[in-house]
Amino acid sequence: MWRLPQFLVSKTPQQLHVQEFVRRSFDFKPRQIDLYIQALRHSSAADRNAKGLQSSNERLEFLGDAVLDTIVADYLYKQHQDLSEGELTKMKAKVVSRKMLNHIGNALDLERELIVKIGNQPIQHTLIGNALEALIGAIYLDQGYKRTTEIVLRLLSKYKIDERIHDVTDFKSKLHEWSQKRRKELHFNILDEIQADTNDRYRIAAVIDGKQMGIGFGKSKKSAEQMAARYACERIFGKEQ
Repeated sequence: MWRLPQFLVSKTPQQLHVQEFVRRSFDFKPRQIDLYIQALRHSSAADRNAKGLQSSNERLEFLGDAVLDTIVADYLYKQHQDLSEGELTKMKAKVVSRKMLNHIGNALDLERELIVKIGNQPIQHTLIGNALEALIGAIYLDQGYKRTTEIVLRLLSKYKIDERIHDVTDFKSKLHEWSQKRRKELHFNILDEIQADTNDRYRIAAVIDGKQMGIGFGKSKKSAEQMAARYACERIFGKEQ
């Protein structure tokens, strides 16, 4: 059966409202507006199709979670070439954490856009982060991976998440501050410096009051010192940084 192109079909008030929300929040005009309506629909307000699948945002949330994970992993891998797999994993976990997603969702005022049927019960914070992931899934299906990457990285920058990414690795400053407050002497001693094929490798120790507190490795002195500072911080403050 022949159908009119979507851009010629009159939009409902709900479609127009969600279209404006997407434009305002992500700075682009969506093509498949119903994807975004689904992304905002909680399971409490969903119907089931002929296959028994809900028209809620749960499947889009699953997709968006994977897309976001890949975008952030790719960004960190390219931006922090001196960091180990463990360091990158911890940084990524900070960025895609529920706390960060809720922070962005609250900034977008997602709570007012959610389609829910929960009576007078308050909306749980987890619903906001879940909806944001679902929206990323919708953007991916609507715009493709390259465009989604641009939109997500711009969103992270707008809400200062990129600054928090770098804050995660600033253990050296934290260690300096701690040492100064307690009048302790902090030094970073080069243990080894290996030159091979123009790629320097450093092994550096963080030493406080003559005691070796952490050892780091890296292609540069800065990255090796940062790793050494991190291990020293773990010994001082514990492993949850």
